[in-house]
Amino acid sequence: MSDNLTASRLLADFETMKTIELDARDFYVRASDDPGVDDEARRRFAEIGADESRHVELVDQVLNIIRNCL
Repeated sequence: MSDNLTASRLLADFETMKTIELDARDFYVRASDDPGVDDEARRRFAEIGADESRHVELVDQVLNIIRNCL
């Protein structure tokens, strides 16, 4: 398999991961903003949302590494 084909597949897979991480982040942010959720759960949801934001940043870093190798 050629390097460009491998890189293209990796890019596609990491773009999918990024979408999943963004969806998760958005879910937890919405949950943390929900007034119907108790305060402790809202804090936990906010923490998880922040973790998901960091995951998005990490996936972006990996995507940039792959793109720079092309």
